[in-house]
Amino acid sequence: MASLFDGTSGKDDIGEIYRLMQENCPNPWSHSEWLWKLRRATHISDHSERRETMLEKAVAMLAKNNHLPGWYNQCPAASGIGDSSRNRGSRIDLVHWSETDKQARLIELKWYSDSPYEAVQQILRYGAAYAFCRRHKSKLRVQDREIMHARHVSLQVAAPAPYSNSIALDCLSQAREGLKKFETGLGIEAVSMSLDVLAFPEWFDNVPFSNGAEVSATCNRKDLTEEGRAIRNAFDGLTSVYPE
Repeated sequence: MASLFDGTSGKDDIGEIYRLMQENCPNPWSHSEWLWKLRRATHISDHSERRETMLEKAVAMLAKNNHLPGWYNQCPAASGIGDSSRNRGSRIDLVHWSETDKQARLIELKWYSDSPYEAVQQILRYGAAYAFCRRHKSKLRVQDREIMHARHVSLQVAAPAPYSNSIALDCLSQAREGLKKFETGLGIEAVSMSLDVLAFPEWFDNVPFSNGAEVSATCNRKDLTEEGRAIRNAFDGLTSVYPE
């Protein structure tokens, strides 16, 4: 059985990505309890030194302790669909959900890894997976997920300013144009989608942790530490590189 994401890697046309997903899984079903479930996965190894992982877990810990309301991490985008063994790693780094506005931000987090354009391609794949699951929500048993009732879904890449600013405008414009055409022909009522690349404030040029143990010690607590405040302010200060 095919994986939902077969053949979609490296593409920047969300419509083409979605078409391939339909071909891969024409009769989708899933019994997963986690598919598109908003959660906060806070466990991190004490020895973990991967900066993206430390940032993501810090956000989840701060959110769990009410310092960053509405933030979630590791949201499964394809759990249980098709060849589920190949979809286990298909999780969105960060999600910000506004229940009041019914707006969802799906965020691919980067810290000088891969390229900005590869990150855009990745978040487009997750956007297509969202549209796929929303179209087939009754079969996939996700009709009760809050995020499946979003009025707007913003696909975003978040990265340090020098990294974000290196993306070519023509590449981003091309992907945005494809998204506009896809949105028009999608046929899902009462939802719009957008694409953006965001930069952290220039002062946030270093992750304030050396390992997972420091993340837990400074962010997994009721009081807001200096490190936790820096993370909160950095995410509050994200700005668009090329506003639409």
